[in-house]
Amino acid sequence: MKRVFMSMVIVLVIVSLMFTACGKTPETAAPGTSSSPSGSPSTDSGSKDKTVKLTYFNTSAEVNEMFEKMFARYNELFPNVVIELIPTGIGEGQQEKLQSLFASGNGPTFMNVDPANVIEYQDRLVEFTKDNAPWLFEYANESAIEGGTFGGKVLGAPWSVQGYGLLYNKRIVDQVYNGQFDPTTINTRDALQAFFEKIEAAGIPATMLHGANWSLGGHYLTLTYAVQGPATTDGTGFIDSIKAGTQKIEDSPIFQGYMDTLDLLVKYNYNKADPLVADFNHDILAFAQGKCATFFMGDWAWTSMVGLENFDTEYGFIPVPWSNNPEDYGNTEVVMVLPKFQCIDKSQNTEEQYKAALDALGWMLTDPEGQQFFLDAGFYMPYKNVRTDIKYNSMTTSISEYASRGKTINLGCFSYITGDAWTETGNLMLKYVAGAINRQELADGINNYWRSVK
Repeated sequence: MKRVFMSMVIVLVIVSLMFTACGKTPETAAPGTSSSPSGSPSTDSGSKDKTVKLTYFNTSAEVNEMFEKMFARYNELFPNVVIELIPTGIGEGQQEKLQSLFASGNGPTFMNVDPANVIEYQDRLVEFTKDNAPWLFEYANESAIEGGTFGGKVLGAPWSVQGYGLLYNKRIVDQVYNGQFDPTTINTRDALQAFFEKIEAAGIPATMLHGANWSLGGHYLTLTYAVQGPATTDGTGFIDSIKAGTQKIEDSPIFQGYMDTLDLLVKYNYNKADPLVADFNHDILAFAQGKCATFFMGDWAWTSMVGLENFDTEYGFIPVPWSNNPEDYGNTEVVMVLPKFQCIDKSQNTEEQYKAALDALGWMLTDPEGQQFFLDAGFYMPYKNVRTDIKYNSMTTSISEYASRGKTINLGCFSYITGDAWTETGNLMLKYVAGAINRQELADGINNYWRSVK
């Protein structure tokens, strides 16, 4: 099974980036110029007398604008290469949209997709090698390259390390705790409940759930698989046992524990009057303005905050405990994952197009000017030539601190959670949160879904 100890991979990625010696510091590009590391495109990218048109499919909907600006700049540097962004919206059926593009013969030249998509489309994808992508093997962290390896081939170029858990607003929490709050004390469900009660007693809503299937099905429910054990095979093996009918999800104390914790989150939910509204911008704004103390979300939330006015900037993460034993795996850890990969299609695009896409990715991921777009958006890039003077936002810093202590959850089974699973089981989770079904009905629906998957 692929990447049995993916947690080790992710921790090695981020810790090595945190504590690496200064090493190579990239040259700073002068305004209007691009300093190109080895393997990134030259001004001869493509044919000078012929325009090469590329399409780019993006599933990180919160940064569509970032990619638009990035591609506009790339076209300024290389006028013969035009990159058209195919955006997706937050909550949009991204997997279905990608499937329809390939079904119509209009597969994107390159794309930013989930690990499950890499597995699904692996026969269509260009393999990254030292010959066609020297920039990747020269600059990417080796563990990150391993993360993009599927079936023995490097099919995905990593571009960010992200994490999630229970975000907390330090200003709000410090007011309640007189500056004495220690997030490591929230290591059981009872401790979390006491924390919520103290926040509520101060007149502040304690937490917030985002009522979308990708959040509750893709992120929260996945914890019940991943925390079965520290190895990827612990999570995938649990899913396989449900598929085979040899186990029911409701028989897992971890599932029951996370559902008990979810009940707690629902009780104190800022959105409990309308838990299924799923307005991402509304939720981000409310949290950024301190209208609630915590938010079940990831560090990618920062990219949606940076454009706001008068928002809080100091945040941290609290684990989501599922039991009352602080020694249980998952109670003192947060999730860290390589959530997306950059891939290139060879099945419906010409050799000229996918070679131009390789050049474009080289600039995006390893050129200082290309990297700056990601850094400005708050992403933590697993590349050895990223500026050493960069100051990361408080969310990313909090995740990295957990990594440095070895307190991360292995979400390797995430690679096998398809968009269909997010939709189907996520919709069941939404019904549960809204009170439309009970826990046994939720479990029955999850069991039935996995048994229907071939």
